[in-house]
Amino acid sequence: MVSSGKLNGVFPAHGLTTLYYLVRKHASKPEAEVVMDRVLEHFQIGNLDSAGWREARKLHVADFEDGVVATVAKASSSSFLITRNIADFVNSPVPAVTPADFLSLFTATR
Repeated sequence: MVSSGKLNGVFPAHGLTTLYYLVRKHASKPEAEVVMDRVLEHFQIGNLDSAGWREARKLHVADFEDGVVATVAKASSSSFLITRNIADFVNSPVPAVTPADFLSLFTATR
């Protein structure tokens, strides 16, 4: 949906290295590079300044990384964040939805 322009997507900057590592580990370096190129082409990259990192640290979410994701979503004015683990984002400033719920919501409104 993001690559077709139907939806604007934000990818947290800190997750780029993790995504690259996982794809390279489970597939190959060339495939990881293709994935990076696609993410960088189609997604806005969300980053935080010092104040944002401090805000993320103070959120009452499951762990620091989840706090960063939630804070990036807030800073980028995202309507929601998509995660398999919505329980970790109960106190997020941006509502979390599962991928299945997102697809149901998105197709129902189109």
